[in-house]
Amino acid sequence: MTKVKAQINLLRTLEELDLILKDMASPAYKKIGFKSPKPTLDFVKTAEKERAHIADQVEPILLQKYERIMKRYGGRVVVQVINGFCGGCFIKLPSEYITRSSTDITNCPNCGRFLYWVK
Repeated sequence: MTKVKAQINLLRTLEELDLILKDMASPAYKKIGFKSPKPTLDFVKTAEKERAHIADQVEPILLQKYERIMKRYGGRVVVQVINGFCGGCFIKLPSEYITRSSTDITNCPNCGRFLYWVK
């Protein structure tokens, strides 16, 4: 696996963990039908520990960008390029961004989200 793919996969995993932790902290968590009124403390601690472990593996500059984008949008930080469009803001991307997103870590010129391309 290339370094670019490895970093994108780490960012995607980090995003999933952040969204799980955010959902579990929400008061709506109990209202949507989960039997347990609060997530178990052990699960939350394990998820937070795993998040910290993954964050340590991400390049510091990418982690800074990730945190900034997560704070701004609250989710969907790493998005797929779909038919030449950003999966986050749905603008048509210039062809150079599409080409670069398959070989380099690229951000959308409009929303700033990380882009990845699936062949």
